[in-house]
Amino acid sequence: MLLWACGDKIDPIISTIYLTEGDRVAQREQAIPKLYAHYQQSAKDREAYEVIAKKNGRFILNYVPGLSLLTLSGDPGSGWSRQYANVDEDVLKMLVDEGVTFDQLDGVEPLDSKLDSLLISKSPIYRVRTNGSPSL
Repeated sequence: MLLWACGDKIDPIISTIYLTEGDRVAQREQAIPKLYAHYQQSAKDREAYEVIAKKNGRFILNYVPGLSLLTLSGDPGSGWSRQYANVDEDVLKMLVDEGVTFDQLDGVEPLDSKLDSLLISKSPIYRVRTNGSPSL
């Protein structure tokens, strides 16, 4: 009853970390490194790993290693905005090493052409499980 009253439904097969500190820019810059570190430090026994910015950043960054999918919601409540196929640990690490931000992945800012050719946009977007609310 208490969980229902809080309004957040938590799916235990999804490992979620929440960003609450920093402004919008800082949270969106931290998204990929936080996701990568979260996944690296995990037991790798979950269906999905995600970073959700609850306050200023307002985004969901979801990684499903079994399907090699990286899915973004740049404005929770408005649906998933982008999804990339064939994303594995090496691709995530490369994104971190290159300093790619959430806004670059979401198409708000330009992405280096070397990385752009590596990231394969998937359409239509496959519906992934999340502890966030990409759609109302």
